[in-house]
Formats: sequence, C-alpha cells, structure tokens
Amino acid sequence: MKKVIYIILITVIIPSVARLQSIEQKLELISNSRILGGEFVIDFEIKGTNLGNQTTLASFNADVLYDSTLLRFISGTDWQEELTSEEGYNCYIQSNPDDSVNTRAVRIAILGATVNEDNSTSSAGFDITEEYVRIVRMNFIILDVSKSASIRIKTATNQLETFLNKNNSPNTFEITNSLLSPPTYINNEPLPVALMSFGSEIVKRDVILNWVTAAEIDNSGFDIERRQAGSEKGWYKIGFVTGNKTTNSPTQYRYEDRKLESGRYEYRLKQIDFNGNYTYYELKKTVEVGVPSKLSLSQNYPNPFNPVTKIDFDLPEDGKISLVIYDMLGKEVMTVLNGNYKAGYYTISLNAERLSSGTYFYRLNAGGQVLTKKMSVVK
Repeated sequence: MKKVIYIILITVIIPSVARLQSIEQKLELISNSRILGGEFVIDFEIKGTNLGNQTTLASFNADVLYDSTLLRFISGTDWQEELTSEEGYNCYIQSNPDDSVNTRAVRIAILGATVNEDNSTSSAGFDITEEYVRIVRMNFIILDVSKSASIRIKTATNQLETFLNKNNSPNTFEITNSLLSPPTYINNEPLPVALMSFGSEIVKRDVILNWVTAAEIDNSGFDIERRQAGSEKGWYKIGFVTGNKTTNSPTQYRYEDRKLESGRYEYRLKQIDFNGNYTYYELKKTVEVGVPSKLSLSQNYPNPFNPVTKIDFDLPEDGKISLVIYDMLGKEVMTVLNGNYKAGYYTISLNAERLSSGTYFYRLNAGGQVLTKKMSVVK
C-alpha cells in the first residue's frame, strides 16, 4: 500500500511596516567669541521626516543642556517668524535647573492650542518642512575659556503634535534619541589661542592694549590692527607681538599705540598660528583720545638730525598758531606752521634740507603763549 504524503504550504503574509514620522533636532553654532565674557550663540533647529500631509506644528518641548560654570544663558531671540500669537502660538524659553551637578537646561516650549491647519483661517499655523529651520536663537555669555563645554539636546521624552485634519485631531510624532545632534563645543577645534581678556587704557595720546591668553597652541603671534571709528576706511596693521608658541599657562601681552591724534579708534587682534590660519578678536569698546589740558611743546626727535626730524605739540583749544625756526642770532629762517588749528595732539615732520649745520631754535606761538626749544642740524 502506498503512502500518500500531503505537503501543505502555508503562506505567511507579513504586512509592510510604515515608516515612522519623526522630527529631527540639531544645534547650529552661530557665534563663538572664545573670550571671557564674550558671546556664544546657538540656533535650535528642527526638520520633519516622512511627514506626508500632516505638517502643521501644534506643540513642542525641548531641553538644551549646558554647564552653568562655563556658560550663562541670557535670552532667546529670533524666533521662527510664523510662531506668533496671530498664528495661534504661545512660545517661551527659560533656563531651569537640571538633575545633574552644574548642569542647567534651556527649556524651549511651543504651545499651539488654537492653531488651525486650514489655510483659509487667520491662524493657519507653522508647517514643518524636510529642511532644517531655526526655531529660536539662544544667547549665552562665556564664563570660562579654559575648558571645552558641551551643549547638547536632552534625551527626548517629549512629543511633537501635528494636525491630522482640519478638525484639529492630533497626530503624534516621536522624537527619538538617534535623531539628536552631537554636542557643540566652545572650543570644538584646537584653536591656537583661548583669549581670557582684551582691554585698553589711555595715557594722554597713547593707547595701551592689554590681553591675556589662557592657553596657546602653535601661536606665532598677533597682528595689531586699528581703524578710525565711523570711517569708511578699513583696518590697517600697526604692529606685531610675538606669541608664546604652545603653553597651558596664562600669558600676558601688551602693545602701545603711541602719539595718536585726538579722535575715536577701534582695535582688533589678528591671531596667527604657524600654519597661517588666523582668528580675529575685536576690542569691545571704542577708544577715545581726548584733547590736552594745556599747551605743550616737546623736544624734537631725533636730535641732532639730518635732514628730517619730528616735533610734537599739544593744543588745548582751537586757535591760530605759528611754529617758526630761528638761527642763533634770532633771525627767522623757516616758517613751519602758520594757521588755524583745532584742539588736539599734533606731530609735525620738519625737513631741514635747506638749513646748514648748526644750532637753531623752534618757537610755538599759540593763544598768547610762547614756547621755545633748541635743536641741532648735523650734516
């Protein structure tokens, strides 16, 4: 007797799994002054994936964590322009304590209870796209430049709601950890210099620049650049200070910009490493060289000279002045200046090519006062 074997084929149909609709978040570095007390600015951005036709944002929460010993949160600005009360949103941002030691969280909250997806209404809402857009800009102040502080988005436990239809039935999108961006660092590149401070002081017509670095890597040095405040002319180099190469210890620097005319000036450092890469650090305040308190005439320099020398004088008020050269017999041999001048500090270049060797006097007459100095021409 033959055995009949029946083979039963069972077909299992596995339904396709729908792709998860989700929201991706990231932090975008906008500005990093890298100096103590300077600005550190981050944009918080989002985009959607697999959105389909449900794209209108209803509500959203996120926490951005930072080290409160290294940064201080100041404000949230530049909100996404469609997240307004007219569109049905109520938005706020604030810094709150977090569970970790020295860690605080910037809470970003968007409430859209009255948003309507119907574009025919006045509150049509903000539609998410598949490209990153800024939600809000976060402004911090740097408290410590000696360390690398990370800013990161907290592991997401929140949910983002969008509208499923025009009757405001919500569709929930998850925010998963895998969609979070990596940390953003104050010094996420090995910059040659971490600048702790950059300041100035004024001594009559001289400006003294002082700056301190916390650490340096392959620092060749600093170009010193200046421009006149409010002028359309650009920056120009006035000097160079050699760097301290590589060090983990603080280093103090000083540069004197001497014999300036009265006016308002701006300064910046161009830090240059040995590879030729450079970073600018601007002095935050404008430096103003005022007018002198009294009439003054300085000794010419160099002296003796041939044939060019310089003469400094200080004029405390506007008026007519004259600067005249006399020989040893009191005979006038050259008029250097004769006219109206504004109050300020002046440096005059004198070319004595037409004078023979000998001793001369130069006399400044201003406001009824007369000041005289002796100089020598040697040929």
